[in-house]
Amino acid sequence: MSHLPTSNPEKRGARTALCAAVVLPALLCACGPRVAEAPEETFQVKRGTLDVTVVASGSLEAADSIDINSEVDQNLKILEIVEEGTLITPEDVEKGRILVKLDSTNLEEQLYQRESELESARASLTEASEGLAIQKSENESSIRAAELNVTYARNDLRKLVGDTLAGEVIDHSPENIGQLLDHADLGGQSRQDLRNYGNEIEIARIKVNRAREKVDYTRKLYERQFVSKNELETDELDLRTQENGLQSAEAKLEIFRRYDFVKDFQKTWATLLEAQEKLAREQAVARSRLAQAEAKLRSRESEFDRSKQRLSQLKDNIGKCTIQARQPGLVVYPASPPWQNTGPLREGSEIRPRQTIFKLPDLSHMMVVVKIHEAQIDAVSVGQKATVSVEALPGRAFTGEVTKKAVMPSGQSRWLNPELKEFEVNIRIAEEDTALRPGITATVEILAERLENVLHVPIQSVATDEKGRHTVYRNDGTAVPVTVGKRNQVFVAVAEGLSEGEAIRLTPPSRAAETHEESP
Repeated sequence: MSHLPTSNPEKRGARTALCAAVVLPALLCACGPRVAEAPEETFQVKRGTLDVTVVASGSLEAADSIDINSEVDQNLKILEIVEEGTLITPEDVEKGRILVKLDSTNLEEQLYQRESELESARASLTEASEGLAIQKSENESSIRAAELNVTYARNDLRKLVGDTLAGEVIDHSPENIGQLLDHADLGGQSRQDLRNYGNEIEIARIKVNRAREKVDYTRKLYERQFVSKNELETDELDLRTQENGLQSAEAKLEIFRRYDFVKDFQKTWATLLEAQEKLAREQAVARSRLAQAEAKLRSRESEFDRSKQRLSQLKDNIGKCTIQARQPGLVVYPASPPWQNTGPLREGSEIRPRQTIFKLPDLSHMMVVVKIHEAQIDAVSVGQKATVSVEALPGRAFTGEVTKKAVMPSGQSRWLNPELKEFEVNIRIAEEDTALRPGITATVEILAERLENVLHVPIQSVATDEKGRHTVYRNDGTAVPVTVGKRNQVFVAVAEGLSEGEAIRLTPPSRAAETHEESP
């Protein structure tokens, strides 16, 4: 059988070392000559609180650190730079201490050209803006005139056939125009003309009837010799005159129905159609001209914005040539890559765009960066408390809190060892101490879980066989199968198999001892 593995055997805490010291005498006794049986070390099963912890080592880093980069989009040389190792204080930040000053001579020479380009673009923009306003006014005038012609034509149609009938035929020309005169909704001038022609026919018909009655009466008088033949002929002539008048009135009505009304309606309809088409053309032309004016304005606006942006960027770059302190920290120059023989930064060195000039870590807030094995990473979560011990400060402990847990394993660890999968975890230290510096080795013990009122035994007292079954041994050597749970660096929780106060061996018997006991 083999012992139950601990969560991190390479990095045990002080408590593990203490338990090893307790077991060591028993192991030494077992290795000596068996003159007499040495008493077995025992442990009494306890019930209480068990802190499940994760222990790992890492290095200190500043929790808040900024990179001082060149934000100018051109290669520039350094005129002034603060020395490495300089401590930037809050007073330096408040006073705006200059950390780096870059050569801005070439940028300042470009400033006049950019300002001239901006003024030219502004004049073009004003011209395009006024042109758009003029074009809008012209469009409104032409469309207004075309709309007025459409209104006149519609009014002429309403005047000709009335509002109701005009509303019915205004969108579609009727197939038989002459039938409109018999439409129930006919109104306007045409209805009045029909009424006038009807009145003329009615009057002519009345006159004919009266003339005919008069002729009949005169003829009777003539037969009785009361009137002369000349009077009879006069009345008969008047009858023919009235009949001719009736025929003339009826002919006028027929001409009106078949020709005059049709001609007037077609003319009015054509005028309306032409006015509507002209309005559509004016609107299309107005949209086209307006689109051209707007496109010209947008082009001028874009050109003006580009000119203004170029000028603003140039002024911004000139301002960025002077880098002031934005937060306290320690000035740390970046190490040059081994393939670049540039040496350390100094006055006269050329800086590329976005190049890191130096780092400025804030030493008032430190953190420990550790790597947790994949077997333990699920026990760690953001917000858990931790205890931090620093090798450079023996005997001191700091409080910490997990602030970040990586989602994916560390690529560097997998590159060095493809089988090793470790996750990066950041623990922020609550205390502020000037002795805490970046790069110092620190050990953290993360409190993953606190188990209340559980039975627990030392880890070394539990033996595990090839099938993963766990066993402890009483003083008389009796094996007791147990079910274990979560553990820390020293103790493991026991779910089944033992009772509180029961005494067990601190270390299981070795395989050699078991073999010796089984032999005759």
